[in-house]
Amino acid sequence: MNRPSLHASYQATPYPSRPVPLSHPDHLYVVGRLHGLAPAPLTGARVLELGCGAGGNLLPMAATLPEGRFLGIDLSERQIHMAQAAAQAANLDNVEFRAGDALALEASLTSPLVSFPAVAGGGQGFDYIILHGLYSWVPRDVQAALLPLCARLLAPNGMIYISYNTYPGWHMRGLVRELMLRAGGGAASPAERADQARAALDNLIPAYAQADDGYATSLAEEKARVDDMEDSFLLHDLLEVENHPVYVDDFLARAGAADLQFISEANVAASREENFSPEARRQLAALDDLADREQCIDFILNRSFRQTVLCADGAAVQRQIAPGWLHDLYLASPLRPMGQDPDGGPGEAFFATPDGGRIGLTAPSAIAALNHLALLWPDFMAFGKLAETVGDGAIVAQLVIDLYPRNWLDLLPRSPFFTTTPGPLPKATALARSQIGQGELVTDLRHRSVTITDISTRQLLPLMDGRTDRSALLAAIAGFETRDPTLAADAAPEVLLDAVLQQLAERCLLVQ
Repeated sequence: MNRPSLHASYQATPYPSRPVPLSHPDHLYVVGRLHGLAPAPLTGARVLELGCGAGGNLLPMAATLPEGRFLGIDLSERQIHMAQAAAQAANLDNVEFRAGDALALEASLTSPLVSFPAVAGGGQGFDYIILHGLYSWVPRDVQAALLPLCARLLAPNGMIYISYNTYPGWHMRGLVRELMLRAGGGAASPAERADQARAALDNLIPAYAQADDGYATSLAEEKARVDDMEDSFLLHDLLEVENHPVYVDDFLARAGAADLQFISEANVAASREENFSPEARRQLAALDDLADREQCIDFILNRSFRQTVLCADGAAVQRQIAPGWLHDLYLASPLRPMGQDPDGGPGEAFFATPDGGRIGLTAPSAIAALNHLALLWPDFMAFGKLAETVGDGAIVAQLVIDLYPRNWLDLLPRSPFFTTTPGPLPKATALARSQIGQGELVTDLRHRSVTITDISTRQLLPLMDGRTDRSALLAAIAGFETRDPTLAADAAPEVLLDAVLQQLAERCLLVQ
């Protein structure tokens, strides 16, 4: 088979560089606090991303943490040049990008730099280290060296976010990968390779005679996943020359050998017992060893991918959330009030959950707290202010303990960077204003990709620099040659501007 080298592959087809919400230092800080740790303050935080691609994850972090310092490393010179150009376009001077092998660059990372302090021999190290889409997609010898490297570069209170493919879920995915690799092995270009790989899977499914057994179901699930992938994702996520999944217990053993320990999955709900069936909870409760427990969860879920948070081995990680750790945090909740139900208990109020379910509450203070958060959504409220508003801090703390591990409540370590109330001088980040000129995807201030397709918003967003007032924006609208029919295209300019601003505010794209 004609397979390109890892470097050549990323040079020919850059990986789509997007934000990873669970890797943002805001989120990692919260995960640390909920496990009894004292993570590094976000003001002045030192952040390293290995395998940073074109900066789609690191650049928005630098934009929302202007006092932090950020360093991105990637093997592909082409992707690094793209990241450097994007940083310049967004006027970000607190982020640096370097091309090269992270292992070979360690000497420069552990020596004094213009923008980063030394991290060896008693130096400060990096407070947050991020490896997304790297660990499973490198040669095995590099994979073996990554965790020890991160341990050497980590500050004493530092945290590591690392994603990787896992067994048992990747056994079926690996079968599809082998099929597609063989089909596209003689392709002359990446596009042809992707086409041949897709065709092989498309041909296999009707050729299999049994339409309703487990194998057919698994193939259909994998095809649906492949169909949703852009070619650039497919070529790297599934067809990259290097792809080495691991069992989580083996991964945690490697972490331990590097003097690192497991805190949690970045999505805390992924490993919380309350989210499993009663029988699963019974089995998990019988396991004292943490690695055995996490591996059992992966067998239960047939998990194929993890986003794990690690810290130094000596840190005192706690497994139960204590109310005292919550007082400095900010809260938001996507739960929507449904009112009372005739079949509910006396005084019971129900709230709709994002997954289509509902929960019922009877404590008046808890109901009042969620009603307040519902009115504010997507904005956040300080824990202390909410506790004062409902008159019961213990109830607010219990809501966090009960709802956050189910993804029914969001937490931030600081006042949000966005505003839900457009002002007289509306402002989007320079990064978002630059991104909208490159395509439909921009990064919001919750570190998520947002698609903007309507013409009016795409024309107005680059003008929202915090210096252009409403009258200037209205004058710009008057000069638009094309308006989008979905945003009051035939209405007066004032109505159109308000519609655009409201949309941007609701999507967390306007700066506080």
